[in-house]
Amino acid sequence: MSTVHVRIGDHRTKYHTDADCPSLNGKQDTYRGQDSMSEDKAKEQGLTACQHCKR
Repeated sequence: MSTVHVRIGDHRTKYHTDADCPSLNGKQDTYRGQDSMSEDKAKEQGLTACQHCKR
């Protein structure tokens, strides 16, 4: 089971494998940090994989 990163705040639709992904850290006006969770848990929450992250 792999660990992924998700946004805290608005615009949370994707999970990220790269903690430095611009899509994860962008939109500074709505960014409240990031959290880590299992990929399975992220999928259970309806999040999908970011296509910009390096795999």
